[in-house]
Amino acid sequence: MNKVLVLFVSCSIFFLSGCGYKDIDKRYFVVSIGVDKGQNDMYEISLKLAVPSSDVKTGSDEAEILTESAQTVSEAVRMIKSKVDKELDFGHAKMIIFGSSLVKEDLSNIVDWFSRRRDIQEIAWTAIGSPSAKKILEAKPMGERLPSNSLFLTFGNEGTETPYISSVYLYKLIRLRNERGIDPILPIIDAEDQNFSTNRLAVFSDSKQVLLLEGEQTKYFNMITNNTSKTEIKVEKENQAPYFVFSTDQVRTTYEIQSENKKTNIDLNIEISGVVEESFDVLDDQKKTEYEKNIEKEVTSQMEDILRLFQKEKVDPVGFGLRYRASHTGKESAKIEEWERIYPLADIKVNTQVKMKNVGIIQDQEGYPE
Repeated sequence: MNKVLVLFVSCSIFFLSGCGYKDIDKRYFVVSIGVDKGQNDMYEISLKLAVPSSDVKTGSDEAEILTESAQTVSEAVRMIKSKVDKELDFGHAKMIIFGSSLVKEDLSNIVDWFSRRRDIQEIAWTAIGSPSAKKILEAKPMGERLPSNSLFLTFGNEGTETPYISSVYLYKLIRLRNERGIDPILPIIDAEDQNFSTNRLAVFSDSKQVLLLEGEQTKYFNMITNNTSKTEIKVEKENQAPYFVFSTDQVRTTYEIQSENKKTNIDLNIEISGVVEESFDVLDDQKKTEYEKNIEKEVTSQMEDILRLFQKEKVDPVGFGLRYRASHTGKESAKIEEWERIYPLADIKVNTQVKMKNVGIIQDQEGYPE
């Protein structure tokens, strides 16, 4: 039997087809993908191709951007393939950008294509490009050694660290697109000549952009959802003049959803610790408790404004509805209907606790600042 088995396996080798592997010199590596809205309800697909370099030490920022318009994404990609002499490799595509005009419509078909495409990583970052995705791909920031490396460092938290950036992976966008009880978000990349900035956020509902958060709103939203540290909180005087700037070292956010007497309460608790980074007046260490109260008042006001804005627009990017579903029993459809009814009427309360380590003032023996 062993001899027959060996003979059978040996003979079957002759019927195997060749593998689809291609050498590296016969490939173009797609590092970023841009999707814009074209004319006549067509998609405009832009692929940023990295040109392989023989010098592995220094790398190469040489890249080529190919664009094609078609009624479907698949058709546009195949038309781009006809323009190159090498195979397109999507295995290194780590950035997917949607145009600002495209996100105002339903993104279901686009996201579905990315989820079905087997050679695109679902750990790729997703974002919105303004004024278009192609403009972001064409940007060449100063010091960029590899194509789209600036975008990778920005969203991978390997380079800059800022509270204004939210990193959204493709798999998260796919999951939240159909998840009930939480709405997806996408960061916005604004083109500025050859550079770009990322300090805004878009909130989606039914795969369409319905709300835009500006810089300060984005910062406080990230404090709620990501416990973002290294955040600056500006405290103003009564005449709206700057008083001091508080830099956070640690942020911890929790929330509870409670129902009493047919009324729903959302209690958000925030614990913050840090130091004074900048002062526009002489601060007294004896008044540290007063300064902490000023910070608590500022944070509470900003947080309540954002959460009430979500209520007004009937969006839930924090995921309160997801918590409600998990903590209540019954049919899922019934729980979703009940949450959609009570969420706009829920009473939101933010409790902030601030611990200031020091005021950052060095004093002499007589108590005067040095």
